[in-house]
Amino acid sequence: MAIKFVPLRGLEESELKDSILITGYQGFGLVGYLATRHLVKELKLSKIGFIKTRYMPEATLYARDLDIVFPFEIYAGIAGANKLIVILHNQTPHERERTDYAEFLAKWAKGVGVKEVILIGGLSADLKEDPNETYRWIPINDTTITLSNAKLLEERHVIGPLALTIMFMKAYNLKGVVLLPFAEPYRPDPKASAVAVGIISQILGVDISVQKLIEEAAIIEAIEEEFDRLKRLSEEGEKKSRLTYI
Repeated sequence: MAIKFVPLRGLEESELKDSILITGYQGFGLVGYLATRHLVKELKLSKIGFIKTRYMPEATLYARDLDIVFPFEIYAGIAGANKLIVILHNQTPHERERTDYAEFLAKWAKGVGVKEVILIGGLSADLKEDPNETYRWIPINDTTITLSNAKLLEERHVIGPLALTIMFMKAYNLKGVVLLPFAEPYRPDPKASAVAVGIISQILGVDISVQKLIEEAAIIEAIEEEFDRLKRLSEEGEKKSRLTYI
Protein backbone atom coordinates (compact mmCIF):
# COMPACT_ATOMS: atom_id res chain seq x y z
CA MET A 1 0.00 0.00 0.00
CA ALA A 2 1.58 3.27 -1.17
CA ILE A 3 1.87 6.37 0.95
CA LYS A 4 -0.64 8.92 -0.30
CA PHE A 5 -2.39 12.21 0.40
CA VAL A 6 -6.04 11.82 1.45
CA PRO A 7 -8.09 15.03 1.05
CA LEU A 8 -10.68 15.88 3.71
CA ARG A 9 -12.44 18.48 1.59
CA GLY A 10 -12.78 19.34 -2.07
CA LEU A 11 -9.46 20.74 -3.17
CA GLU A 12 -7.68 21.33 -6.43
CA GLU A 13 -3.95 20.84 -5.90
CA SER A 14 -3.42 23.78 -8.25
CA GLU A 15 -4.69 25.96 -5.37
CA LEU A 16 -1.51 25.07 -3.46
CA LYS A 17 0.89 26.20 -6.20
CA ASP A 18 3.57 28.68 -5.02
CA SER A 19 2.94 27.92 -1.35
CA ILE A 20 5.59 27.85 1.35
CA LEU A 21 5.65 24.42 2.98
CA ILE A 22 6.60 24.18 6.67
CA THR A 23 7.12 21.02 8.68
CA GLY A 24 9.09 19.38 11.48
CA TYR A 25 9.04 16.22 13.59
CA GLN A 26 8.83 15.13 17.22
CA GLY A 27 12.60 15.10 17.56
CA PHE A 28 15.07 17.03 19.68
CA GLY A 29 13.07 19.07 22.24
CA LEU A 30 9.91 18.50 20.14
CA VAL A 31 10.90 21.78 18.49
CA GLY A 32 9.55 21.03 15.01
CA TYR A 33 6.29 19.62 16.31
CA LEU A 34 5.57 22.41 18.81
CA ALA A 35 6.40 25.11 16.26
CA THR A 36 4.18 23.69 13.51
CA ARG A 37 1.31 23.02 15.93
CA HIS A 38 1.58 26.62 17.11
CA LEU A 39 1.53 27.96 13.54
CA VAL A 40 -1.57 25.94 12.72
CA LYS A 41 -3.43 27.39 15.71
CA GLU A 42 -2.19 30.98 15.60
CA LEU A 43 -2.71 31.38 11.85
CA LYS A 44 -6.03 29.49 11.96
CA LEU A 45 -5.07 27.24 9.06
CA SER A 46 -7.58 24.77 7.60
CA LYS A 47 -7.06 21.03 7.74
CA ILE A 48 -7.21 19.96 4.09
CA GLY A 49 -6.19 16.32 4.45
CA PHE A 50 -3.79 13.80 5.89
CA ILE A 51 -1.08 11.43 4.77
CA LYS A 52 -1.99 7.74 4.82
CA THR A 53 0.86 5.30 5.33
CA ARG A 54 1.10 1.53 5.46
CA TYR A 55 2.05 1.54 9.14
CA MET A 56 -0.38 4.18 10.42
CA PRO A 57 -0.05 4.74 14.19
CA GLU A 58 -3.19 3.38 15.88
CA ALA A 59 -3.96 6.47 17.94
CA THR A 60 -6.26 9.46 17.63
CA LEU A 61 -8.13 11.95 19.79
CA TYR A 62 -10.65 14.74 19.48
CA ALA A 63 -9.63 18.33 20.13
CA ARG A 64 -12.15 21.16 19.88
CA ASP A 65 -9.79 23.36 17.86
CA LEU A 66 -8.29 20.57 15.70
CA ASP A 67 -11.27 18.13 15.40
CA ILE A 68 -10.37 14.44 14.96
CA VAL A 69 -6.58 14.23 15.01
CA PHE A 70 -4.69 12.23 12.38
CA PRO A 71 -1.05 11.16 12.80
CA PHE A 72 0.17 13.18 9.79
CA GLU A 73 -2.04 16.16 8.97
CA ILE A 74 -1.84 18.75 6.19
CA TYR A 75 -3.06 22.30 6.77
CA ALA A 76 -3.26 25.23 4.37
CA GLY A 77 -4.09 28.90 4.46
CA ILE A 78 -2.88 32.44 3.91
CA ALA A 79 -0.37 34.41 5.97
CA GLY A 80 0.04 37.95 4.71
CA ALA A 81 1.02 37.72 1.05
CA ASN A 82 1.98 34.05 1.31
CA LYS A 83 0.13 30.82 0.75
CA LEU A 84 1.11 28.26 3.39
CA ILE A 85 1.11 24.50 3.73
CA VAL A 86 1.93 23.12 7.18
CA ILE A 87 2.43 19.41 7.70
CA LEU A 88 1.78 18.61 11.35
CA HIS A 89 3.38 15.42 12.63
CA ASN A 90 1.32 14.37 15.64
CA GLN A 91 3.20 11.07 15.43
CA THR A 92 6.55 9.95 14.00
CA PRO A 93 6.46 7.80 10.84
CA HIS A 94 7.22 4.13 11.41
CA GLU A 95 10.90 3.28 11.13
CA ARG A 96 10.24 0.82 8.28
CA GLU A 97 8.86 3.51 5.99
CA ARG A 98 10.63 6.71 7.00
CA THR A 99 12.67 6.77 3.80
CA ASP A 100 9.57 6.32 1.62
CA TYR A 101 7.70 8.86 3.72
CA ALA A 102 10.39 11.53 3.35
CA GLU A 103 10.54 10.95 -0.40
CA PHE A 104 6.75 11.19 -0.60
CA LEU A 105 6.84 14.62 1.08
CA ALA A 106 9.42 15.90 -1.40
CA LYS A 107 7.65 14.38 -4.41
CA TRP A 108 4.26 15.73 -3.29
CA ALA A 109 5.69 19.20 -2.61
CA LYS A 110 7.30 19.21 -6.05
CA GLY A 111 4.06 18.05 -7.65
CA VAL A 112 1.90 20.82 -6.17
CA GLY A 113 4.49 23.48 -7.06
CA VAL A 114 5.74 24.54 -3.62
CA LYS A 115 8.08 27.53 -3.99
CA GLU A 116 10.03 27.20 -0.72
CA VAL A 117 10.23 24.73 2.16
CA ILE A 118 11.02 25.51 5.80
CA LEU A 119 12.07 22.51 7.89
CA ILE A 120 12.36 22.82 11.67
CA GLY A 121 14.42 20.81 14.14
CA GLY A 122 16.28 21.21 17.42
CA LEU A 123 20.02 21.62 17.98
CA SER A 124 22.11 20.82 21.04
CA ALA A 125 23.13 23.87 23.05
CA ASP A 126 26.59 22.29 23.31
CA LEU A 127 27.28 23.61 19.82
CA LYS A 128 26.88 27.25 20.84
CA GLU A 129 29.97 29.34 20.16
CA ASP A 130 28.38 32.44 21.66
CA PRO A 131 25.88 32.54 24.57
CA ASN A 132 23.73 34.95 22.55
CA GLU A 133 23.25 32.49 19.68
CA THR A 134 19.68 31.24 19.35
CA TYR A 135 19.81 29.09 16.21
CA ARG A 136 21.76 27.84 13.19
CA TRP A 137 20.43 27.12 9.71
CA ILE A 138 21.07 25.14 6.54
CA PRO A 139 20.20 26.31 3.01
CA ILE A 140 18.60 23.89 0.55
CA ASN A 141 19.44 24.46 -3.12
CA ASP A 142 19.22 28.07 -4.39
CA THR A 143 16.81 29.32 -1.74
CA THR A 144 15.58 32.91 -1.91
CA ILE A 145 15.37 33.01 1.91
CA THR A 146 18.28 34.81 3.55
CA LEU A 147 19.06 34.61 7.26
CA SER A 148 22.08 36.84 7.73
CA ASN A 149 21.76 37.13 11.52
CA ALA A 150 22.76 33.51 12.24
CA LYS A 151 25.54 31.10 11.35
CA LEU A 152 25.18 28.12 9.07
CA LEU A 153 25.36 24.68 10.63
CA GLU A 154 28.42 23.20 8.94
CA GLU A 155 30.27 19.90 9.34
CA ARG A 156 27.68 18.58 11.79
CA HIS A 157 25.40 15.58 11.39
CA VAL A 158 21.62 15.86 11.27
CA ILE A 159 19.85 12.58 12.03
CA GLY A 160 16.38 11.02 11.98
CA PRO A 161 13.32 11.78 9.81
CA LEU A 162 14.42 15.41 9.47
CA ALA A 163 17.69 14.31 7.85
CA LEU A 164 15.84 12.13 5.35
CA THR A 165 13.46 14.99 4.53
CA ILE A 166 16.36 17.40 3.97
CA MET A 167 18.04 14.94 1.60
CA PHE A 168 14.92 14.32 -0.48
CA MET A 169 14.02 18.02 -0.66
CA LYS A 170 17.53 18.53 -2.04
CA ALA A 171 17.22 15.59 -4.44
CA TYR A 172 13.89 16.83 -5.83
CA ASN A 173 15.42 20.28 -6.37
CA LEU A 174 13.17 22.12 -3.93
CA LYS A 175 14.42 25.36 -2.43
CA GLY A 176 14.30 26.17 1.25
CA VAL A 177 15.96 26.35 4.65
CA VAL A 178 16.35 24.21 7.74
CA LEU A 179 15.88 26.13 11.02
CA LEU A 180 17.67 24.64 14.03
CA PRO A 181 17.11 26.55 17.29
CA PHE A 182 19.26 25.53 20.24
CA ALA A 183 17.09 23.35 22.47
CA GLU A 184 16.92 21.23 25.60
CA PRO A 185 17.42 17.66 24.36
CA TYR A 186 15.48 15.64 26.94
CA ARG A 187 12.24 17.56 27.39
CA PRO A 188 9.82 19.61 25.29
CA ASP A 189 11.32 23.04 24.64
CA PRO A 190 8.59 25.58 23.71
CA LYS A 191 11.10 28.42 24.09
CA ALA A 192 13.21 26.99 21.25
CA SER A 193 10.03 26.53 19.20
CA ALA A 194 9.24 30.20 19.81
CA VAL A 195 12.61 31.06 18.24
CA ALA A 196 11.63 29.10 15.11
CA VAL A 197 8.21 30.76 14.95
CA GLY A 198 9.87 34.18 15.30
CA ILE A 199 12.15 33.49 12.34
CA ILE A 200 9.21 32.25 10.26
CA SER A 201 7.29 35.39 11.23
CA GLN A 202 10.13 37.48 9.76
CA ILE A 203 10.31 35.35 6.60
CA LEU A 204 6.57 35.69 6.01
CA GLY A 205 6.42 39.35 7.00
CA VAL A 206 3.57 38.55 9.39
CA ASP A 207 3.33 39.11 13.13
CA ILE A 208 2.81 35.73 14.83
CA SER A 209 2.42 35.79 18.60
CA VAL A 210 4.61 33.35 20.57
CA GLN A 211 3.01 34.19 23.92
CA LYS A 212 1.45 30.75 24.37
CA LEU A 213 4.78 29.04 23.72
CA ILE A 214 6.50 31.29 26.25
CA GLU A 215 3.77 30.48 28.80
CA GLU A 216 4.24 26.75 28.17
CA ALA A 217 7.99 27.16 28.65
CA ALA A 218 7.44 28.98 31.95
CA ILE A 219 5.23 26.14 33.23
CA ILE A 220 7.83 23.51 32.30
CA GLU A 221 10.63 25.53 33.92
CA ALA A 222 8.55 25.99 37.10
CA ILE A 223 7.93 22.24 37.30
CA GLU A 224 11.65 21.56 36.84
CA GLU A 225 12.57 24.06 39.56
CA GLU A 226 10.08 22.48 41.98
CA PHE A 227 11.42 19.02 41.16
CA ASP A 228 15.00 20.20 41.80
CA ARG A 229 13.93 21.79 45.11
CA LEU A 230 12.25 18.60 46.30
CA LYS A 231 15.27 16.57 45.23
CA ARG A 232 17.62 18.84 47.24
CA LEU A 233 15.34 18.60 50.30
CA SER A 234 15.29 14.82 49.96
CA GLU A 235 19.08 14.65 49.70
CA GLU A 236 19.49 16.96 52.71
CA GLY A 237 17.02 14.82 54.68
CA GLU A 238 18.96 11.65 53.86
CA LYS A 239 22.22 13.32 54.90
CA LYS A 240 20.77 14.38 58.27
CA SER A 241 19.35 10.91 58.79
CA ARG A 242 22.78 9.34 58.23
CA LEU A 243 24.41 11.80 60.66
CA THR A 244 21.90 10.80 63.36
CA TYR A 245 23.35 7.31 63.45
CA ILE A 246 27.05 8.28 63.40
